[in-house]
Formats: sequence, C-alpha cells, structure tokens
Amino acid sequence: MPHLAPVWSVVRRLALGVILIAAAASALLLSDLDQRQGRRRKVPRVALLQYSSSVIMDDGVRGMIAGLAESGYTDGKTMLLRRYNAEGDMGAANAIAREITGGAFDLILTSSTPCMQAVANANRAGKTKHVFGLVADPPSAGVGISRTNPLEHPKHLVGVGSVLAVLDAFRMAKRVIPGLKTVGVVWNPAEDNSRVYTGQARAACKELGLTLLEANADNSSAVGEAATSLVSRGVQALWTGGDNTVALAVGAYIAAGKKARIPIFTVSPGTPGRGTLFDLGPDFVELGRQSGLLAGRVLQGVDPATLPVQYSLPKKLIVDKTVLPNLREPCDLPPDLIASADVLIDQSGIHEKVSMGAPKAPPGRSFKIGIVSFAPDPGADNCMKGLFDGLRELGFVEGQNLQVRKWDAQGEIAQIPMVMRNGDDQKLDLIIPMTTPVLSAACATLKKTPAVFMYVFDPVAAGAGKSFTDHFPFVTGVGSFPPLLDTVSLIQQLIPGVQGVGTIYNSAEANSRKVMEVARPLFQKQGIRLEEVTITNASEVYSAADAVSSRPIQALWVAGDNTALLGIDAILKVARTRRLPLIVNDPEFVERGALAAVGIGWYESGRAAATPVARVLAGENPRDIPMANVAVKKILLNESVARQLGIAIPPAVAREAAAPGAGR
Repeated sequence: MPHLAPVWSVVRRLALGVILIAAAASALLLSDLDQRQGRRRKVPRVALLQYSSSVIMDDGVRGMIAGLAESGYTDGKTMLLRRYNAEGDMGAANAIAREITGGAFDLILTSSTPCMQAVANANRAGKTKHVFGLVADPPSAGVGISRTNPLEHPKHLVGVGSVLAVLDAFRMAKRVIPGLKTVGVVWNPAEDNSRVYTGQARAACKELGLTLLEANADNSSAVGEAATSLVSRGVQALWTGGDNTVALAVGAYIAAGKKARIPIFTVSPGTPGRGTLFDLGPDFVELGRQSGLLAGRVLQGVDPATLPVQYSLPKKLIVDKTVLPNLREPCDLPPDLIASADVLIDQSGIHEKVSMGAPKAPPGRSFKIGIVSFAPDPGADNCMKGLFDGLRELGFVEGQNLQVRKWDAQGEIAQIPMVMRNGDDQKLDLIIPMTTPVLSAACATLKKTPAVFMYVFDPVAAGAGKSFTDHFPFVTGVGSFPPLLDTVSLIQQLIPGVQGVGTIYNSAEANSRKVMEVARPLFQKQGIRLEEVTITNASEVYSAADAVSSRPIQALWVAGDNTALLGIDAILKVARTRRLPLIVNDPEFVERGALAAVGIGWYESGRAAATPVARVLAGENPRDIPMANVAVKKILLNESVARQLGIAIPPAVAREAAAPGAGR
C-alpha cells in the first residue's frame, strides 16, 4: 500500500543508522583499547564484511575464519576480528566500507562482489590492505583488476576469484531432464556478478540447443513473483546462478518451482534438502578458506602488490533424490552422477562425503581432547580409527601435537553425566561424545568445553538442537543414521515370505526410540510384523531375546541399540539355539555370528568427524559449523551362518555385499 512507503523508508534509515553506529563504535573501541594498553598493539585488527546472511555468504565467511585460523590467526588470541553484515543493502555496504577504511584496521576481508566493490571504492587511497573472496569475475567489477595479468591490480588489493560451472550445470540438466528445452532464470541486472552468470547461461543454452527465458528482480521481494511469471511462460526448469538478490529469497524461488512441479538446479550449493534437484558449483567454505589463507599471508607481512589475484573452482555437487516423485516430467539420476555427489539426499536422510576445506593444524601449537563413550565396542573402535586417520592427514598427530584422554561409562547410562562432568573439568580443547546417550549428557552437562560428536544416529533426537543448522552453540559433529529401508529390503531378500521380525532395545535411549519410530511404518508397509521387547540394562538382554524369539518370527534384528550390543553374545546364543537369522546394522558383529549387516561404515563416519574436530581446534566456534549426516552404506554377509541356517543368498545381494570382515 502506498502509505506504507514512508514508514519503510524510515525503518531502513534507522537500520542503516544502527549499522553505522555499530561500525563506528567498534573502530573507537579498538582505538581506545590501544590507548588504554599504553603500548603498541601486538595483534592485528581485521574487519570482515559480508553482503547478506544467505547460506552461501555464511559458508564463505566460515571458510575465511578457518583459513585465518589455519594461518595462526584466531579471534581474541592472535587477532581482533570485527564482523559486519550489510544484510543485502548496498547503501549499508557502502556506509560500512567508509567506516572500516578509516585506518582502525590492519586488514579488511570482504565476501561477495558488492562488498569488494564497496570497500575498493572507499579505499582508493590504499590506506588499508584488502583481501576479497567469493567474487565471480574480479576484472568485471571495475576496481582495477586486469583480465590478462594476475599481478596487475591495486597494490593494496588482492583476493580469490571463482569461476562458476555454468556450462557443466546446464549439461547435467540436459542429461538429467531428457525432454528439457526451456529454462527460466531470475536475476538482478544491477549486480555485476549476475550479469556475468547470465551471460554464461545464455552461451550455454545456445551451445546445447536450449531456450533461456529471463525475468528481472531488483529486490528480494520481487523474486517469487518473477519466478511465477517464468512458470506461466512455460519453462520446464528454473535455474539460478550466484545472484545475491535471488539468494536472499531463494525459498520463494524454490517454492514457485515446487508449486509448478518443475525441477530447480543451481550453480550455488546451499542447504541440502532445500528442494533443488541438484546444485553444481563451488564449495563456498573452501573458497572462503583460500581467501582466509591469502589474508593470513598478508598479515604475516607479504606485500599484496607481489601476490597475484587467484582463481579457483573447488566443485561441490548436491543431489536430492527425494525431489523426483513430485516432478511432472520424467527425470533420471544416472548411477555415476549419484556416486560423484558430495551430498546425496534420499528417503533415509542426508549423506555427505568428507567436506573440503578442513584446516591444517596450526603450527607451534598442541591440543588436548577427550573422548567419552558408552562402553567399548568394535564399532566405536572403527569410528575412532577413522577419526585419528583423518586428523593425522590434517597434521593433528597423537603423541606429537595432540594429547588424547578416553573415558567410558561402562555401559551404565546413569554414570554418563558424572564421566562428562569429569571431562569438562580437565581444561580440554574439546570433548568428543560417542553414542546418543553420551551426546545427550554432553548437551545437558558441559559448561566449559566445546563438543564435536560422532558415532551417533540422530543428533536432533539426542537433544543437540532443533535441526542440523539450528543447534546448541557449543556442540556440532557428525551423525550417521542407519539405512533402515535397505535393512527391510535385505531381510525380505534373505528370508522370502518373512512375516515377523523380532527386536530388542532400550527405550531410554533416544537413538533407539528414533530408529523404531522410523522402522515401524517401513516394516508395516511391507506386511511384516515388528515384534518389540524393551530392556533397561545389559543384564536383561538374554531374557528379552529369548522372549521375543518365542513369538511367531522368522528373524531377529538389532539396530545399533547400545545396551543390546553390550549383550550381543547373549542374542547370538539365542539366535543359534532357535535357529533364527540375526540381522544387525553394525557390520562389526557379522564375524561374531550375525547372518548379515546392512549398516554404516563407522570408519568413514569417524574420518568425516575429523573435519569439524579440526575446525574447532583451529579456532572456529561450533555454533558456526552445521551438524552433518555421514552414512556410508556397507553390506556384509556371513556365508557360514547362511549355510548352517539353510539360507540361499540371492546373487544380487552377494554381488553388492563384501566378504565378512572386509572394509575398515
């Protein structure tokens, strides 16, 4: 309504005023700190400016901070870092740029093309050294960077440019969507970077015989309407590049595609599971890290004038299989594409490979970590082996710059809080909770020490947060939810005509409650009764296994319940006596007598956890690191047990499975 325009103008002016006051206050506080100390400053002062609070910008900034930490610069210890955010307002970006280029900082880091331009224009005199990142085409930004000579740039300005995989993304789209002829894009002509992306998209469509339909949006509130207009013009898919305006309203963009049941693909990987069919583009954390490393060199005394502008494209592919059933046109995700995905989303969850951008161990420092587990077991051992192998590759070596202390609760849930409090009092750099009960205790108990968990099914069920991105500020880590749909399928293939499956679990374990919540409808859908018996401690395992085995079942199943696994030998004894096949979700127990496992390669999960552990040790705050799900599917069979039970292993299962004991 027209009468709201003056009100909105006042609100924007007030917001800009708050930003400017905060920027000026930060500069004054830093200056006052030097005067009050009465000595020359000992640590460098760094300003970091990002354009908006989008996932891409946040990822890039996390990478920058990680790169600085890897170079030895940690906020509050070896540098003073002040972060600024223009919140998508170019006027605010220009105002902040004028404030932070006044001489209060030794270095300015910028994320995105608009922020690079704002600071470069305010800093033409070169009063402050400036390193940029997350810029698609630095020469086109108009700040004096040569397209032909990487060393030809303002003497105080250097950074990392990124070339997006636009042609590769359109080639993939044409392969995945066989009938694709028309693609739509929304973009803001005021953004130099977006003009570059759209030009590349036009060229890609021309080469591939596609038609590109365009709609403009000069602000984020116009994005949804522009996308809807493209849908009405008959586009078969929507695409977006690195347009900052669209990034701020990407939810509305995706919603327009979902409503029309058409796929969305991008060259800007964002939050997995947001609704895009695939994203093929830069790993923004890694791009930011490279800028942070470059900034570290400048802080160490290297003259920016002697450094070339760098260009990098660390690719990241996110594929979402759950989108397929909702699309009106047939799409195909070839096996090689799925295998190459860095992040795969399917009905069982989000599966990530070890992320790029893990920092190396900062030189000259040593670290102390503690590992708290529920009880010793082979899966936990494999998970720890993966962790230490991953940390070793990053330069964190036990016995050299890494001290490790280990505790376990001896299988008693009641003992976990006491063990956790003891670890919290040890002045550790971080604690690694293993298993869901231990993570739950860490969330409730830790007061002094950050936590990075692993060997956990579902961190949200454990109470670590509301989602993988909205979690407690002192905790992050890697969850690994078991492939339950594959488990049901394997049971059906190994035991044709199965009608009943028995399971035992400790209902006090949040992980087991979550597994049962997911498993019940999966078994029911296949016409299989799931007979359940609950336990409270390991001493009840044998009687529970015997009780459930007396019911009309054709198999036993144990899904990673910590208490049940403590008594796995008792379950195996009952299974042998009753001649029932035992299927588990922990491959480590196949050699001990289970018929099969369709579960998680815990070594790979532990190896993936090395990345967030290294990031926290290098100085990042756990609150800035999203939790991840890493579940590398592993099928193992025990052919000896199959022969004893007279079970014929189908050829398809045999081909997929590894031999007992295979893998790490």
